[in-house]
Amino acid sequence: MHVGGIFCKVAKASDCKNHEILLAKLHFCGIRLMSEDCFRSHLTNKRQKVEVKSPDSTKFFFFSLSVWGILKHGVPQGSIVGPLLFIIYVNDLQLRINSTSQPVLFADDTVVVITTKNFEDVC
Repeated sequence: MHVGGIFCKVAKASDCKNHEILLAKLHFCGIRLMSEDCFRSHLTNKRQKVEVKSPDSTKFFFFSLSVWGILKHGVPQGSIVGPLLFIIYVNDLQLRINSTSQPVLFADDTVVVITTKNFEDVC
């Protein structure tokens, strides 16, 4: 048998999750009622703005501030549930991959292991 691996690292994994898709997947997994409301509250109606300042050591001072925007993607970083939410978000990945491959998921790291008798299938 020949074995190959595809190693995937999702950049800014906490920023890429669509809230509506994630909430639908949580509902599908059996998260309902108060628990579902808790996750909905954790994810929705979050706002952010970006502030840019020049370093104090420069001779001029640059300051820019964006308007408030409502977040439709991502989960709060540093939360305990962040890695769990990512796993739930990608947990149906194996349904999208052919039968000779098996994904191994951990937080935002994914490895797709390919096992086949034909070497060309690995390449």
